[in-house]
Amino acid sequence: MDWLWVLLVAVRVLSPSPDDQWAVRLAALDDVREQAFASADASLLRDVYVEASAARRADARLIAAYGRRGGRVVGAELRVLGCRVVRESRHRVRLDVVDQLGPARVRWDDGTSTALPRDRPTRRTVTLAREPGQDARWRIAGTRQAQDAG
Repeated sequence: MDWLWVLLVAVRVLSPSPDDQWAVRLAALDDVREQAFASADASLLRDVYVEASAARRADARLIAAYGRRGGRVVGAELRVLGCRVVRESRHRVRLDVVDQLGPARVRWDDGTSTALPRDRPTRRTVTLAREPGQDARWRIAGTRQAQDAG
């Protein structure tokens, strides 16, 4: 019977659950978001968020605000600690996500840096939408903070 458990573990590793697949997709979007902050290039956010997203506008404003002061945020990685599919269709998925911002810093033009306050795990509802067109990529359509996850 031991071989059966080995087979089950192998299948799980080679074929992650739908929740795991969405967590990986969310992490890939966050990698681009992190690049936008680190390079102070808000145009990269078009590959993260749908065009009319309030979160996209908020991130662009934050990137611009730091840029006006001669800074850019590095290490702004959102670590996905938990991800569960709440609702899924062909073109939209709603996720219950617990994430935490990594140890981010502001790197200033004069070469100095300032640590940003440490984040605690936060529960959010994240909605992803598959945009129409040839690439049909998934992007963040909205986020909403839920109860404390810590």
